[in-house]
Amino acid sequence: MPKKFISIQDAADLSNKSVQTIRRAIKSKKLKHRRHKTPQGFNYLVNYESLCSIYGIKPIPNVKEEPTKDEIKIAKPKKVSKDEGFFVTTDDFKNLTSSLEKMVTQHSEERQNFIRLVDTLQEKIFVLENQLNLLQTPKKKWYQVW
Repeated sequence: MPKKFISIQDAADLSNKSVQTIRRAIKSKKLKHRRHKTPQGFNYLVNYESLCSIYGIKPIPNVKEEPTKDEIKIAKPKKVSKDEGFFVTTDDFKNLTSSLEKMVTQHSEERQNFIRLVDTLQEKIFVLENQLNLLQTPKKKWYQVW
């Protein structure tokens, strides 16, 4: 039977403990775990049975089991014949149009906010350039004034 592993966040949610408490239990080797390598470092996966036994949790029968290498299969796309039609109902179309309208309005609001931000930054740069010009050394020496 393959072992069941869950993420640290899921383990914290199930046990009503903080993520840091789960990490401490992993570090003190109270919980069985496995490291999963990622480009940024490692993710720790906690053994579900050890979590249940340590924190007194009743096991849930529908916890996802980790698939073995033999069970992993690449899903192949289904071939659709030209005879099969693709139908869109009016409700689907209305939902799509309302979603698109919301996205367009959100995009325009974000664009306006971005333009305001750029204008603010340009004004600050202009002020800093003026301050820098004032701080530059004078071209004449103090004794050349007379």
